[in-house]
Amino acid sequence: MSHPAQRPIATSGDAAHTVAYRSPVADRDPSITVIIPARDEAHAIGRVVAGTRTQLPAARIVVIDDASRDGTSIVAARAGAEVITMPGHMGYAGALRAGYHVALAGGADVIIQMDGDGQHRPDDLHSLLDGMSGADVVIGSRFLAGDAGYRIPHGRRAGMAACRWMAAAVGGIELTDPTSGFRALSPPVAEHLADEGFPSGLTETSLLIHLHRAGVRISEVPVRMLAPTGRSMHAGLAGSAHFVRISWAVLGQARRGTTAVLPEPGRATASRA
Repeated sequence: MSHPAQRPIATSGDAAHTVAYRSPVADRDPSITVIIPARDEAHAIGRVVAGTRTQLPAARIVVIDDASRDGTSIVAARAGAEVITMPGHMGYAGALRAGYHVALAGGADVIIQMDGDGQHRPDDLHSLLDGMSGADVVIGSRFLAGDAGYRIPHGRRAGMAACRWMAAAVGGIELTDPTSGFRALSPPVAEHLADEGFPSGLTETSLLIHLHRAGVRISEVPVRMLAPTGRSMHAGLAGSAHFVRISWAVLGQARRGTTAVLPEPGRATASRA
């Protein structure tokens, strides 16, 4: 019986973790790498991988299985993705960092991140890529075109509005959807996050303020999202606690400012394609 090869991936601090790695398909072009963090997404991950392959036939697709308990990695591999299996539950930020390391090691020129629950439509991948012509980070915004595409609970919508206000008031950056995880990144930005981690361990508003202050060009493009399937990690009390963490992190940024230095940063601007 054969076993997947093992390779170390640094996912937090200086610690290196050994993760299961399924060999890449030889004829893929790694210049565009799509990373998909996933935990217990066996019900949706196959469709996400297949849809991504349809839109970007030559792209490298890497699913980071964050210690799923439902066979996510098996479904993803059968759909044609490379699979990184984390040795334990590292969380969304840890899974992203592992994905960035793999993408950079493969020589990616653009890294796209998308969710594994089917909320982010593969049909919008080309819009993200087009936006990278004048930006270092491109965010797929569900609000830029005026319609989110699905019903967002009132509490969640209020939290999103608060995050928009914080990004503008504290970071000086006007964004319509700072909580969107559907993004494209340049290698220097991905390298910074892979090596240094996310400020306060958060991937949303405080991160974008951090990057903006460091000179990273951030833009948005309109996308249409679908209602997430399964249980959201930000549902109920978990969502409220997460919003408190974001608010506390942004408050800290308001008090002390940010002095991050990224490799070859672009101009500090935010724009909408």
